Amino acid sequence: MIAKFIKSFHKQIKLQNQILVLLVFSTIIPIAIVGYHGIYTSTNTLLKLAQKELEEDLEVKAEYIEDAIRGIDEDVVVLSKTPPIDDIIQARASGKVNEKYQSSYNDLIKKLQGNFRELIKSEPQIIQVRYLDENGQEVVRLNSDGTSTNIEAVPEAQLQNKREAFYFTETMKLAQEEVYVSPIEFNREQGKVQEPFQPVLRYATPVFDSNGNRRGIIVANLSAEAFIKPIEESDFHEGEKLMLVNSQGYYLSHPESDKEWGFELGKDETLKQDFSPEIAQRILNYDSDRDIVNEAGSKLLSGYRRVFLDPDKKKFIAIVVQIPKREIFAPLRSFKLVSVLSVIISLVLVMPLGFIRSKQVVKLIQKLVEAISTTSHNTFSTIEQQEHIASQQAASVSETTSTMDELEASCQQSSQQAQAALSAAQEALKFTEDGVQAVGGTLEDMYLLEKKVGQIAEQILHLSERANQIGGISQLVSGLASQTNMLALNSAIEAVNAGEHGKGFAVVADEIRKLAEQSQKSADKINLLVTDIQNAVNSTVMVTEEGTKTVAKGVNSAKDTKQVFANVEGAVNQVVLSNQQISLNLREQVDGIQQVVQAMENINRGTQETAAGINQTKLVTQQLNDSAIALQKMV
Repeated sequence: MIAKFIKSFHKQIKLQNQILVLLVFSTIIPIAIVGYHGIYTSTNTLLKLAQKELEEDLEVKAEYIEDAIRGIDEDVVVLSKTPPIDDIIQARASGKVNEKYQSSYNDLIKKLQGNFRELIKSEPQIIQVRYLDENGQEVVRLNSDGTSTNIEAVPEAQLQNKREAFYFTETMKLAQEEVYVSPIEFNREQGKVQEPFQPVLRYATPVFDSNGNRRGIIVANLSAEAFIKPIEESDFHEGEKLMLVNSQGYYLSHPESDKEWGFELGKDETLKQDFSPEIAQRILNYDSDRDIVNEAGSKLLSGYRRVFLDPDKKKFIAIVVQIPKREIFAPLRSFKLVSVLSVIISLVLVMPLGFIRSKQVVKLIQKLVEAISTTSHNTFSTIEQQEHIASQQAASVSETTSTMDELEASCQQSSQQAQAALSAAQEALKFTEDGVQAVGGTLEDMYLLEKKVGQIAEQILHLSERANQIGGISQLVSGLASQTNMLALNSAIEAVNAGEHGKGFAVVADEIRKLAEQSQKSADKINLLVTDIQNAVNSTVMVTEEGTKTVAKGVNSAKDTKQVFANVEGAVNQVVLSNQQISLNLREQVDGIQQVVQAMENINRGTQETAAGINQTKLVTQQLNDSAIALQKMV
C-alpha cells in the first residue's frame, strides 16, 4: 500500500514539489519527535515531582495533627495518679467534705485545678480538663479558649453530670493506665451541641483508689480546630483540594463547607459519594496508611495520609489532597506553544529558501538531462558506426583466415614436392658418382670403352630425363613461390584494412612474402643448374659419339668426361642443397602461416568481444537515454 502511494507520489508530483513536501516533513517531523519526547519526558518528570511534593505535603500536614495529640494520652494517665486526686478520693470516701473540712477539701480541689492549669499551659490545644467521679459528676473542670492565658475553673454550681456520656461509660470499662480516645465530634453542654460548633477530641483514663476501686475518670478535651485550621490555612498548590475525613468516611474539613460534619448535622455527605469505591476503600481500609493514587483517565492526582488517634489504630483522621493534573502539567503548555511556534517559524524561514534552492536544483537537473540526452544520442550513433566497422573487421578476418588456410595447404603441397625434388636430386647425385666411377674404369681399361659408351649414353639419357624432371619441379616451386608472394601481399593489404588489430598479422605476412621471394630465387638457380646439366649431357652425348669413332680421342674424352662428371656432381650437390633450402623455407612458411592463422583467430575473438562490448554499451546508452527521458518528465 505504501509502495503504491510512493510510486503514485513520484509520478503525479513534480520533483520541485516533491522537494518542498520533503522539506516540510523534514522540518516538522524532527521537531514533532523532539517535542513529543520532551513532552513525554517532562510529563513523567512533572508527575513524579508532583507525587513527591504531594507526599511531602501530606507528611507536613500529618505532623500538625501528630504534634497536637502527641503525649496527651500519657498526660491524662499522669494526672490520674497525682496526689490531689488520691487525696480528693480519700476525702470523699471518708466523708470529709462537710463544712468542717471544707477548707481542706477546697485546697485539694485547687491543687488539682493547678495541675490541670499547668497541663493546659503546656498543651494549649487542650481546651478542657475534667475530673469526673464514679457517678459521672464533674468534680473539677477547667476551660480554656485555646490560649495559655485565659484559663477558667468552672464553679461547683455549674458542674454537670456526664454519666450518660458515651466517653464516660466507655472509659469506666478500661483497666488502669488504659486510655480511651473518642471520635472527633462537636462538644456538648447540658446535652446540647455547643454553638458555635466546637469540634473536640477526648482523651480519658479511669481513676482508681488505693484499693483498686474505680473512682471516676480524667478527661482532656482537645480542640480539633487546633490542627484543622493550620492544615486548612497551610500552603496549597493552585487548584489543590484538601479534605479531612474520619474513620467512617465523613468530612471534617472540605472546600465545600456544607459537606462538613455530616454525621453531626444529619447529612449523608461521605467520601464514598465523591470518590470511586476503589479509591474510597484504599483511603479508609487499605493496609498502607499513605499512598499516591493516579487513576487512568482521571484529571486529578490524589494522595492520602492516615493519622491514627488511638494506640489500637481504630480511630484515625485521613488527610486527602487532590491536585488537578492541568496545574501539574501547566509548564507544558508553554513548551507546546514554543514547539508549535518553532515549527511555524522554521517553515516560514525554510520554505522560501527551499523553494529557491529546489528551483535551482531542478534547473541544474534539466541541463544535466539535456546534456545526457545529447551525449547518449551521439554515443549511440558512434556505437552503431563502431558496430558496423567491427562487423566488417570480423568479415575481413574471417576471409583472411580462409585465405591463410588455403595458403597453408598450398605450402604443405610445395613442401611435399620439394621433398620429392630433393629425393630425385639425391638419386641424380648417386648416378653422377656412378658416372665418375665409370670414367675411372674407362681410364683403366680403354678397351672396354666401346662397350661402356652405350651404357653411358643410356645413363646420360636417363640423367637428361631426371634433369628435365628437376626442371619441372623447380618451375612448380617457382610458381608456388609466386602464388605465396601474391597471397602474402593480399594478406598484408587485409591486415592494413584491419587497422590496429592487423599490425601483427602484417608483420607475419611480410615475412612470408620474403620467404616466397627467397624460394623463387632458389628455384631460378635450380633452373639454371638444370640447364647446365642438360647442356653437359648433350655435350657428353656428342663426345660419346665421337669416342666411338676413335679410341685415341677416348682418353682425352674420358678425362673431359671425368671433369664434366665432377662438374655434374657439384651441380647435383648444389641442387640437393637448394632443395633442402626450399624444403626448410617451406616449413618456415607453414609455421608462419600457422602463426598468422592463430593471430587471425585471436583477432577474431577480440573482434567478437569488441562487438559484444559495443552491444552492451549500446544497451547501457539506451538505458541512460531512457532514464534521462524519465527524469525530464519528472522535473
